[in-house]
Amino acid sequence: MNVIKDEMSEGRILDMVRSSLDFVRSQIKEHTKLGTDGLFHTTPEYPEFVWKEIIINSVAHRDYSIKGTDIQIKMFDDRITVESPGILPGIVRLNNLRTVHFSRNPNIARFLHEYDYVQEFGEGIDRMFNEMAAAGLPAPEYRDNAFMLNATIRNGVINKTDGVTNEVINGAINISSPEQAVLAAIRKKPRITKMELQKETSFGKSTIDRAIKALKEKCLIKRVGSNKTGYWEIINKGL
Repeated sequence: MNVIKDEMSEGRILDMVRSSLDFVRSQIKEHTKLGTDGLFHTTPEYPEFVWKEIIINSVAHRDYSIKGTDIQIKMFDDRITVESPGILPGIVRLNNLRTVHFSRNPNIARFLHEYDYVQEFGEGIDRMFNEMAAAGLPAPEYRDNAFMLNATIRNGVINKTDGVTNEVINGAINISSPEQAVLAAIRKKPRITKMELQKETSFGKSTIDRAIKALKEKCLIKRVGSNKTGYWEIINKGL
């Protein structure tokens, strides 16, 4: 395996959920291109609800009695797979996932619901299938693997080679969600500081640093003047 990044989230459940979602969001690729209407249109690899749901479900429904292994979120070029300790709970089976609901850890599920991470009790998986279909993507895949449950979503055609690199080519560019948020904040306030960017975008310091670095490497922004008294300039005005 050619592992590019290996991140570990530890601590309280809420902290782990927040940090995991924040990191995965920073890695989700988006395809932005100029449409026939003269505007840029962005298509993410996966519907946001879907990739968040498979991660949150893994935390809410894992078997915490199984020791020696962790929930693993594996991101590949064409898919995301979340591996969670424990087989399907209660009467839930692979053939009735969309219609039968059983909570292995109801207190954790209620706790996450209070923080709006679990939005619809018993309806999340069915909505995942519907949103993937609406996006023209393959249906989510679930597989029992010994004592682990694997959930996989695939990104379809968005990663096919189409001349898109980390620079503008034929009107197309890859820009992640954090990068878009930083661009929008800089456009609104060119002299914005990194601390202000964190407050404006709700992303952590490391995510902001990665987004700024990526935008510089893609020749989309540049720093004019010193770090203390200078300002940001958007190089590609069409973004």
